[in-house]
Amino acid sequence: MRFHIAILLGVAYLAFAAPFSNVSTHHPLPDGMPNPSPSELETIEMNSHGTLPNGPPPPGISEGGISNLKLIAFNELFEVAFFHQLIKNITDKVSGYRFTDEEDYDFVLDGLQVILAQEELHALDANNALAHVGFDPIEPCQYTFPVQDFDSALVLATTFTDVVLGTLQDVVERFALGGDFALTRHVASIIGQEGEQQGWFRVMQGKVPSELPFLTTSDLNFAFTAIQSFVVPGTCPNIDSIPLKTFAPLNVILPPTAETRGIKFSFSVDDHEKVDRDSLWLTYINQQNQPIVEPLHVISKENNTITAKTLFPYEAHQMNGLTIAAVTTSEGPFPNAYSVANATVAGPGLFIIK
Repeated sequence: MRFHIAILLGVAYLAFAAPFSNVSTHHPLPDGMPNPSPSELETIEMNSHGTLPNGPPPPGISEGGISNLKLIAFNELFEVAFFHQLIKNITDKVSGYRFTDEEDYDFVLDGLQVILAQEELHALDANNALAHVGFDPIEPCQYTFPVQDFDSALVLATTFTDVVLGTLQDVVERFALGGDFALTRHVASIIGQEGEQQGWFRVMQGKVPSELPFLTTSDLNFAFTAIQSFVVPGTCPNIDSIPLKTFAPLNVILPPTAETRGIKFSFSVDDHEKVDRDSLWLTYINQQNQPIVEPLHVISKENNTITAKTLFPYEAHQMNGLTIAAVTTSEGPFPNAYSVANATVAGPGLFIIK
């Protein structure tokens, strides 16, 4: 049956430190991206079931708004590469990406082709806004993806889409704080599109389509760090123009489950960062609640690598959906995701439960 294409585990987990991969994407991206010709753009719009917005752009964009647009473009180009490679694997019937039911094959491929075109328009829209106010558009990198088959690709797509949905909340707030009100409605429309997309991914995993009553929020810096785990180092032409932080990777060795239990993880802290390695905590961001801080219990220290454990307090906080974990230099209390990012030395660790 169509809705039982991929029945997966109830917990999706990603550790961004050491991705394994049998897939890599190099230039060029499909459809002439990131600089399609007029005819290529027309094809993208037809495939996306819509068009680029044709309203007048704002006369100016705040400094924070520029950072928002650069992060959006950086993310969307990564997503274009991911969905393009996934479509290619399915079309070429690569091992692990084959469907025994022709109806399932057509259904999945048709849906992914629409999603790819929509992500292409998101990337073009952000880069067009940057160009309008005199900034160089963000250019694509080369990417590597930690997937082995369609099921693992679907888990990865669900995870990074969750992060996007949380990050776009931060984008809207930063636009508002910077006076970029003309862009907030625009981004809200993208949040709706990403939510529809996410519901489809979840249904194909045998899950309810809507994850949470209030989706987990995030911070631009967590998304920026997470995306870089899929980037081939040294292949991003102008990543240095994005004024965001990159945190040390957080390796989750023993991931959480839908119960209160311990998790085990490791991370590296350089001595020159002047971090007190005996005064660190693990902080969780889940839903729209205040971040949860748990004491970090060090198991071992080898050179600059710390292996530690802590509690994942699932029942006490109904920690379903996406949880973002970060090693922080403070126990808080933290009022929001932004304050967590400001105190982070390693992360993000990403978990999805239910």
